[in-house]
Amino acid sequence: MHTRQLLASLLLATFLGAAPPAAVVHGGAGSPRARMDGTDPAAVKALATLKAGGSALEAALAGVVLLENDPRFNAGTGANLRLDGRTIQMDAACMDGTTGGFGAVAAIERVKNPVLVARKVMDTPHLLIVGDGATRFARAMGFPDYDPTCAENKARFQRVQAILKGSDPRQLEAWKRYDWKKAWNFPTPLKEALGSPDTVGCVTRDAKGNFAAAISTGGTTITFYGRVGDVPMFGAGIYAGPKGAVACTGNGEDIIKHLVAKATYDLLAQGLSAQEAVDRALKAFPPTIDLGLVAVGPATTGGGCNYSAEKKAFVTDYRNQMAWSVRE
Repeated sequence: MHTRQLLASLLLATFLGAAPPAAVVHGGAGSPRARMDGTDPAAVKALATLKAGGSALEAALAGVVLLENDPRFNAGTGANLRLDGRTIQMDAACMDGTTGGFGAVAAIERVKNPVLVARKVMDTPHLLIVGDGATRFARAMGFPDYDPTCAENKARFQRVQAILKGSDPRQLEAWKRYDWKKAWNFPTPLKEALGSPDTVGCVTRDAKGNFAAAISTGGTTITFYGRVGDVPMFGAGIYAGPKGAVACTGNGEDIIKHLVAKATYDLLAQGLSAQEAVDRALKAFPPTIDLGLVAVGPATTGGGCNYSAEKKAFVTDYRNQMAWSVRE
């Protein structure tokens, strides 16, 4: 879009009452605030895409791709290794609030940017493609083979392996019969020792007041092969519509049970501000289950998390937790 056309579009949006473009990005529940040095550039990239005339969906994808390429985050390069020390399975999804279009992949392997494969699914008659079928679909769409193994996810795996094995691997059977999580007494909190099981996400609003959401995750290390969390489940990990967009992070199974993204979107549709909707969603969860989310509404943005990586504890000061960034 030429500069003159973009200016005309912004002036029209202002005349019609639409708020300026906005992007909100999160780096996962439990991500330290210092990691905003990763979410900030992702939000900047998403906003730049909007200001260059890109759609809300294109901008949300651009923000997530930047985080998938940062090995410190559990998505794309950096996605968690499973217990065998070799397998990496990833989930991703995106949704266009204008058309209602949705596309997702689950348990996909050996691609660099799962969220871009999810975007290709949106063009098919399907909503979700999984496992080997998703990987084969990626190849058919021209995505090359890529190994997301890196130093960062290897180090996280080694920490988990050391915890599970203890000093003698033969003790595993005995530990299986004991609730070792409940009795955890190491100086390093269990959540920190096991590493982040979470996601990255981006929600956007363009100059015309259209919304979109995108999300990506590498899943958890301690899980069965083929486990799928909230990310690719419609209405759970993300939701976007004519009144806003939401992206979640945290304990996937609980997010699915409560369809957190759709429930939070419904609050936006009722007229709550984005921050009010986020706060209400967080207050509805018990302070023992990780939950974080970001949201954008017709004129507002918001985000928060119920777990503090710095305090290593669940908190009620939601807005100053996890790495999340806003640009508008």
